[in-house]
Amino acid sequence: MSFRDESEDLKKPLLHTGSWYRMGSRQSSIMGPSAQIVRDGSISVVLCVLVVALGPIQFGFTCGYSSPTQAEIIEDLDLSLSEFSLFGSLVNVGAMVGAIASGHIAESFGRKGSLVIAGIPNIIGWLAIAFARDSFILYVGRLLEGFGVGIISYTVPIYIAEISPQNMRGSLGSVNQLSVTIGAMLAYLLGLFVNWRVLAVLGKKAIRSP
Repeated sequence: MSFRDESEDLKKPLLHTGSWYRMGSRQSSIMGPSAQIVRDGSISVVLCVLVVALGPIQFGFTCGYSSPTQAEIIEDLDLSLSEFSLFGSLVNVGAMVGAIASGHIAESFGRKGSLVIAGIPNIIGWLAIAFARDSFILYVGRLLEGFGVGIISYTVPIYIAEISPQNMRGSLGSVNQLSVTIGAMLAYLLGLFVNWRVLAVLGKKAIRSP
């Protein structure tokens, strides 16, 4: 095999069906100009990955949110330490449900469609937390947040792997975990300067549909 053939092989994506580039994975396979540009153009792939990386940033932000806001939420809503601990842990319950449902959602709506759907409970959840006046609304918002990040945690790594050429797959795949840690760091840093309601609004604004 010549060097040119090896170079061309490195540029091929993991999957060749093109199903990653459409909203519905059950639609007919597309291999038109738009899919070809994203598959062969490294710049386009990197841009796609950077946009999708907003999902893991949201994941990390959600996980880190409860740490800097503990004292303020307990004081403002008159919660006990046990009640706040329940608030912090409910994200895991929601994430389990989201992870279970994510496979079916991705199959029905495609990778991009799944990420759009994940944004809906995330936005509603952050708004519920930001305007919560009692523990019940706070818990509902946290569950919705968990459901959204559960979908994100499944969909984003697969999406990145499917659109990445073989010679870039390792480096682009690491963007997912890097984005999670960046999101957690942002929650910790911003929590030093703003109160918990404003921090929830900032979490909502961090969500963008890919």
